Amino acid sequence: MRLTVLVLLFVAACASAGPRPAGRPSQPAISFALASARFADLPGWLEADLAPALKAFQRSCAGRAQRVADAALPGGGRYGGVVGDWAPACAAAASVASGDERAFFEAFFAPQSVQGQGEARLTAYYEPIIQARRTPDATFSAPLMLKPGDLVSVDLAAFAEAYDDQTLRGAPRRLTGQIVGDVVRPYPQRAEISAQASRAFAWAHPVDVYNLQIQGSGRLAFPDGAQARAAFAAQNGFRWRSALAALRDAGELPGGANWANFKAWSNARGPEATRQALNADPSYVFFSEELIEDPSAGPRGAAGVPLTPLGSIAVDPAYHPYGALVFVDGQYNDAPFRRLLVAQDTGGAIRRGPLRGDVFFGIGPEAGRAAESMNSPARWWTLLPRGRPIS
Repeated sequence: MRLTVLVLLFVAACASAGPRPAGRPSQPAISFALASARFADLPGWLEADLAPALKAFQRSCAGRAQRVADAALPGGGRYGGVVGDWAPACAAAASVASGDERAFFEAFFAPQSVQGQGEARLTAYYEPIIQARRTPDATFSAPLMLKPGDLVSVDLAAFAEAYDDQTLRGAPRRLTGQIVGDVVRPYPQRAEISAQASRAFAWAHPVDVYNLQIQGSGRLAFPDGAQARAAFAAQNGFRWRSALAALRDAGELPGGANWANFKAWSNARGPEATRQALNADPSYVFFSEELIEDPSAGPRGAAGVPLTPLGSIAVDPAYHPYGALVFVDGQYNDAPFRRLLVAQDTGGAIRRGPLRGDVFFGIGPEAGRAAESMNSPARWWTLLPRGRPIS
C-alpha cells in the first residue's frame, strides 16, 4: 500500500513541478482510425525508392525474432496484431532481390489510410559526428554523462493494472524520477543538473553536446582517429523546449536558428551565456558509450534495432507499434517527399498523435544539413499483413 501512495505522490509532484515529464497517456485522447485503401491511393508509390524501407523492415524482423508468436508488437500502438501475424512477411523479406521490393510489399501487405487528429507534420533528425576529448578543456567543456544511479522510470500503466486504479490510468504511462532516500521525486531540470567528472566518459563543445541530446545519439570523433557512439541511455523526464528557438525569439540569432549560428553565438558570448541559453530547455539526456559495429547503420532507436537512413521514422507509439510500415506524402525542398518508412524510434517532440513523424536522414554533417530543411505537413498510410486482423 505504501508503494501505491508513493506513486500517487509522485504523480502529484510532477503535476506541480512545471513542465510535465514526457510520456504517453494510457488511453490516448486524440482520435485515431484506419480506413481500407489501395496501393493506387498512395501518391508516388510506383516511383518511391523502397530499398531503405526493406532494409529497415529486415532489421525490425531480426529485432523481434526471439519474441513469441502471440506477443504484441513492441512499443504499444493501436493496431498491428501480434508478432506471428508478421512472420510470413519477415521470412520472405530475407530473400527479396534488389528491384523486387515493390512486388514484395504488394504481395504481403495491404494499405490502410491513417486518420486522426493532432499535428500532421514531418520533420527529420540524424546522427551527428562531433569532435570530443577524454578530458575537458576550455573548448571541450561539456560532459557526456552516464545515466545516474538515482534515476528511475515508473511504469504507471503496470501499477494501474495491478491495483485496478482509475486515478493512475489517467496519468502519463511512464514517469522519470529521482530516488531521494525512500521517496521518488521528479528528476531535476537541466539547470539543476551539475556536471560530474566521475560520470563523464567524454567532453565536447556545449552546443555539440546539446545537439546530441536533441538527436538522441551521435558519434564521437577523437584526435587519434578513433570513433565511438554516444547512445541514448535516459532522459530526465521534462518535455523538450528548443534552446535555439528561445534564442531566435529573443533576437539573438538573426541568421536563423541553426546549429552553425548557435555555435558561432556561443563562441562569441562565452560559456556562461551559453549555459544560460541551454537552460531554457529543461530536458536533459544521459548517454552510454558504445562501439560502432556497422559504420553504415545508425544508432539503435527505441525499438532496439539500428536505424536505416531514409528507411526509419520516429513515431508516437501510443498509435503506431514499433515495426509498423508507414507511407508518408509530404514535401521536401519544394518537391514531393513520398517514402515507405518503418516505425523504429520515438521522441518527446514526436509524441503528438498519429500523424507526427521524424524521419531519420542518416549520419554526419550532410545528413544534418538535409534534416534541418525538413518541415512539412503530411498524409499517412500504414501497410498491414494481408489477411490479418487490424487491431
